[in-house]
Amino acid sequence: MRRFFLLVRGLYTSASGALVAESMADNVANNLANVDTSGFKQTLLQIQSAPSLDVSRIQTDPGKTAGNPLPGVSVHQEVGLLGTGALIYDTPTSYDQGSLQHTGNPLDVAITNNPNAFFTIQTPNGVRYTRDGEFAEDGQGFLRTRDGNTVLNNLGQPIQLPNTGGTVTIQADGTIVQNGGPNNAQASLVIGQLAITQFNSLLNLRPEGVNNYAITGNAGPTPVTTGVTVQQGSLETSNANVVKSMVDLITAERWFDANEKSIKTQDDATNTAISVVAKTQA
Repeated sequence: MRRFFLLVRGLYTSASGALVAESMADNVANNLANVDTSGFKQTLLQIQSAPSLDVSRIQTDPGKTAGNPLPGVSVHQEVGLLGTGALIYDTPTSYDQGSLQHTGNPLDVAITNNPNAFFTIQTPNGVRYTRDGEFAEDGQGFLRTRDGNTVLNNLGQPIQLPNTGGTVTIQADGTIVQNGGPNNAQASLVIGQLAITQFNSLLNLRPEGVNNYAITGNAGPTPVTTGVTVQQGSLETSNANVVKSMVDLITAERWFDANEKSIKTQDDATNTAISVVAKTQA
């Protein structure tokens, strides 16, 4: 087995702390950048300590005690644990419900009572899921997300609004109804019902950016027909907490600075040991 000898172990310990602090700052900055993104779910950062080392004082050749002709006794005294830095354990997503913001747009929809439920959309990469209900109608009447993905109904088909000019009503269960146009010249039409999917395990959802999520592992997607309420004319805001994120960002910066100073101190000490202490007189 190949063994590695760390010349100055503290340098590696401090460097690992600085890298974690940098990752923490990047994560918080991403949350802050999406604080105004509808349906955004913040990412958390879970940190764990690196494996620690047992430090002991071992004296295998004790020699003799002063004034005592008899040999001394070997010593094996436990000093304690030596930490070796920090590591990132995981970056889970927080799916807590965001607050609702009234927009008045009839095609804006928010899921109000179930943080495990998602709108179902069709993307170039396949079916994906989102909490962002900021929908719009394209030139052909298809209901799309702001990224251009089509919104699916409970039959797995794209939702298309007829070109009648009628007012669209989205009921609490996700059923979309369009009236008969000006003066109700035509009969009202039931366009379909929004496809809403909930999951048994949100840990198996993988964020793909632009507020979309893909299934991995045993997420257990289940179509929802009852028990989930949507609210027309409103959007779910980001669940990122601005104040807490700012505090976390300051903490990360101070943590990074502390580790940077520790690295410099140990580097200076090593330089002194090499350039001064190790000198021999000619």
